[in-house]
Amino acid sequence: MVKDLPRLFMVTRSRGFSSPRTQLLNLVRTVVTQSDVIIQLREKHLAPPAALELALELSETVRQNGSILTINERFDIALAAGAGGVHLPENACPADAVRASCPGLLIGQSVHSSDAAMRAEREGADYLLFGPVFETPLKKRYGPPQGLDRLEEVCRLTGLPVFAIGGITPASLRACLDRGAYGIAAMSLFCDALEPEKIVEQLVTALEQS
Repeated sequence: MVKDLPRLFMVTRSRGFSSPRTQLLNLVRTVVTQSDVIIQLREKHLAPPAALELALELSETVRQNGSILTINERFDIALAAGAGGVHLPENACPADAVRASCPGLLIGQSVHSSDAAMRAEREGADYLLFGPVFETPLKKRYGPPQGLDRLEEVCRLTGLPVFAIGGITPASLRACLDRGAYGIAAMSLFCDALEPEKIVEQLVTALEQS
């Protein structure tokens, strides 16, 4: 089990921004100067050269502030940008195959069931994202939320750090931690915030009180 991972996890989404690159860079800068955070660069719409360029811009800022930059699925971009890790979808290339090529990278994986969580652990993932725990517009088309009981089941069955994701707010953070989550992950909570610094402050306060 990886020790001392940040307990906050931000998944990026810049497509709703009027100036995507500039606003995303500013948002990440704001977040990582307030707390240690795992930042997942998840800009699926970008062609590889553009994704690499953005990752290179983010990598130094994130690392200097004690946080970790991970790249969604593209471990080649993670290596080229000097990122700290790669984040795999549930049905992506197995973590052990990625580690064989990239032994220095932190490897996380999204999972949506207990079976998937146990498989990811067997294959060598370092941490898991499980969800959606609560109702969230971004995942509505995939069906109802998993709920806190299923989060607790996954946390109980795996020894890996589990980040709860999906509809997380500062108010619901404690409920996730009480069910065994190591930390929380979010996209809209950060990317849609008018005052992201206040959101981070609320999350950090909630974590400190847990």
